[in-house]
Amino acid sequence: MEDTTVKTAVKSDHSAIIISFNSLEAQKHGPSYWKFNASLLDDENYVKLINQKIPEHVEEFKEVTDRRVLWDLIKYRIRQFTMKYSKEKARKRREDLLTIETSLKRCEEACSVDPSELNLENLENMKMKYDILNIYPKVL
Repeated sequence: MEDTTVKTAVKSDHSAIIISFNSLEAQKHGPSYWKFNASLLDDENYVKLINQKIPEHVEEFKEVTDRRVLWDLIKYRIRQFTMKYSKEKARKRREDLLTIETSLKRCEEACSVDPSELNLENLENMKMKYDILNIYPKVL
């Protein structure tokens, strides 16, 4: 809050209060609310890794006797792993998309200079890969 002012209001027996706040743009935001992306369950590699990690976590927390606490600790570890895995998967997808976009641009430039059968075929292949990555990201 920056400033407050009390002013008299017209046609009212109440006073108007004016409050000025600091800009919200200057505020730093921390990590936002995390929600599990259920599409990870379709990722065979993720499911396999989680199935391998659960016994490791049970062993790691073997001294914990309360089953509720053990369950919360295991969920916490799974959440940590899932967040890291998701970020890495998204980074890899962005890199793949950038690579395909660069190749697509090169193919378009090659077709504009020399519209040969080979260049047109390469362009169509790159367009197809680009569409597949955008529509079906699990394929590539």
